[in-house]
Formats: sequence, structure tokens, C-alpha cells
Amino acid sequence: MSAHLPQKTKLIFRAALFLLPVVLLAIGTMPALAFQEGGGPITKEVPLVMNKSYELFIGNGGVYMDNSRHIGTLVVKSEEWPANRSQSWQQFTQRLLDIRVYEKGGGEFDTVYGVVRVYFNLDSIQYNMWQDEERNMSIWQFDELNGGWRKCITHWEPAPGLRFGRLWCLVKQYTRYGLAWTQPTLIMKLIKQGVITVTPTP
Repeated sequence: MSAHLPQKTKLIFRAALFLLPVVLLAIGTMPALAFQEGGGPITKEVPLVMNKSYELFIGNGGVYMDNSRHIGTLVVKSEEWPANRSQSWQQFTQRLLDIRVYEKGGGEFDTVYGVVRVYFNLDSIQYNMWQDEERNMSIWQFDELNGGWRKCITHWEPAPGLRFGRLWCLVKQYTRYGLAWTQPTLIMKLIKQGVITVTPTP
């Protein structure tokens, strides 16, 4: 029995060496959502004074307010997509960020003053989706007046310590924001297959 022990140890060691790169690769490419599942909403807030910059970071996203033009409280809530609602066109890859600013008296600001940015850090999968134009990876904002999600003009930037950088957009409305790619529509699929053609508009 003892004669077989070194051979078994060698096999275990070789298996561990083989599996280690596979595990590391899986962790490196796992969507950010996997690290954020479970638990309820997380809320952070900070009191605001004029002419001071603020940043609130939750999970893989955050809000940056440059040279505040508000006096009150910035409240950011990170929440998962509701389990009882299926994602249809937009496929959200991270938790949503609900951004609000309240006056000292408790009223909510309807207008965004100054420069406020929302951002989402990327992993390798999300970065590749951003590079793939057909995936239409963008930050989306919820239109509370008319309903539905609207694309926010999205930019990529490098960030210290982040191999794949982050996506950001200017906050034009205090509402919910999320990072999502979109399912190709039927028309897009037919165009790609050559079934229909698009006539350029003059």
C-alpha cells in the first residue's frame, strides 16, 4: 500500500497543476454579476456641500460628482434586477444603480446641476461585449416620465488597477442606471443573413 502512495501523490499534484490555470481563467472571465448575486439592496449616502467633489462606489459601479452644485444628500442604491421580471431586450450584466439627490428639507432634486457621472467597472467578458458593436453594450437609464430604458451616451476609459477599464456616462436625470447589452432584433438578423437589404436614406 505504501509503495503506491508516492504515485498517488504525483497524480494529485499533476491534477492540481492542471486545474489551477483553469480555475484562475474561470475567475478572470466570470461576469461581474456573479460576484454581486445574493443579498438585498445596498444603500450608501453622503451629505453634499457646494464646490466639493464626491464619489460613492458600490460593487462594480459608482457615481462621481465633480465640484458639487448641490446642497443636500447624495443617495445611491445598488439593487439586482427584480427576480419576478424577465430581461427582454436589454440584458443587464451588473446590479442597477439608483441615483438620487435630496434637499436638506427632504425634497428630491429633479434637475441635475454640474457634472455627475455614473460608471461601471468591466471584466473581460463585458469589455469584449463593448468591443463588439453588434452587442450594443452601453449604460442605460430608466425614463421615469415615459417609461422604458434609454441609452445613455457611453464612454470607455482606463482606470488604475482595472485591466479592462470602465464605462461611464453623464447623469442627465436622477433615476436608475444599468450596464446592459441588447439582443439583436429580427430585422438585424435578417439583414445579416442577407434576407432583406437596407436602402440608404438620402
